[in-house]
Amino acid sequence: LPVVMTFLISRALADPNGDVRGRMINAGILIIDKHGRDNVSLLFPIFENYLNKKASDEEKYDLVREGVVIFTGALAKHLAKDDPKVHAVVDKLLDVLNTPSEAVQRAVSSCLSPLMPSKQEDAPLLVSRLLNQMMKSDKYGERRGAAFGLAGVVKGFGISCLKKYGIVTTLREGLTDRNSAKAREGALLGFECLCEKLGKLFEPYVIQMLPLILVSFSDQVAAVREAAECAARAMMSQLTAQGVKLILPSLLKGLEDKAWRTKQSSVQLLGAMAYCAPQQLSQCLPKIVPKLTEVLTDTHPKVQSAGQTALQQVGSVIKNPEIASLVPTLLKALTDPNDHTRYALDILLQTTFVNSIDAPSLALLVPIVHRGLRERSAE
Repeated sequence: LPVVMTFLISRALADPNGDVRGRMINAGILIIDKHGRDNVSLLFPIFENYLNKKASDEEKYDLVREGVVIFTGALAKHLAKDDPKVHAVVDKLLDVLNTPSEAVQRAVSSCLSPLMPSKQEDAPLLVSRLLNQMMKSDKYGERRGAAFGLAGVVKGFGISCLKKYGIVTTLREGLTDRNSAKAREGALLGFECLCEKLGKLFEPYVIQMLPLILVSFSDQVAAVREAAECAARAMMSQLTAQGVKLILPSLLKGLEDKAWRTKQSSVQLLGAMAYCAPQQLSQCLPKIVPKLTEVLTDTHPKVQSAGQTALQQVGSVIKNPEIASLVPTLLKALTDPNDHTRYALDILLQTTFVNSIDAPSLALLVPIVHRGLRERSAE
């Protein structure tokens, strides 16, 4: 075991390719999870020696140090609850969160959760430190790191801490802070990471925060709009069937709003529903696609282009290979039915279907076939 770990530290973690490093970190964590409990006294000194060593090549050392800190975090969950080493490890993990690499930040987030029972006394301090960094730090990498850290910490303390330490209230205030784009973006990053980490447990809060996320889609600052899209994707990928039922009506209602910005953001969120789990997707697409095709004739050009993008997102999740190759043609028929319906139907007639057709494919096909059947011409 020490030989494998020394190899990982000396060779693998210093690899110039980020993807290789990420995989090696995951491999190390798996080894520690399996064999760490019986070998804590053996492995801890190896990691500590490395972290206390002076670096000859700074850049390489930084890369390896991140990996070693993550290994130490993975090993620390096998320590006793009251072991003083746990506190030192948590502090080191929080420092590594500032590394602008998503793979490292995700790994740290996962390492933090099991260590939280030892940090119950410092919880309010820890949470407010991460929230502060997430909303106010000047660097995007640090804000994103703090969001991942916060999600790991919340998972460790349990869902009740969202209310106990006012986390959701702070996110709300951040989203409505008109003076600071950083705070708005930070709140959305936090929301995205919490959705991802807590999954279904976070759903009740998702439904409460939906109106604020809709507003963020039409923010003046591009970075905030991007963060809103990522948050929507994370949110949709975790929704349960019940969540979809609760969210759909308010989004479809948003399409009838007079204000074009609300329409546009409702359309963008409907497009993000393409990232729902397959089962939820098959429920909601038949309702969504007809509405999106209506939006394509909207008077405002931005609403129209949002509709086209949303339909492309739906097209991108089609699993059926025959239909997937026809997506551009089908989308043309949906956007401009007068000129393209006939051509799309001709192409469909020439297609031989070998694979079973999934719900997203049908959602795109049926409106076109329906339109073809309603046409007066005998062709």
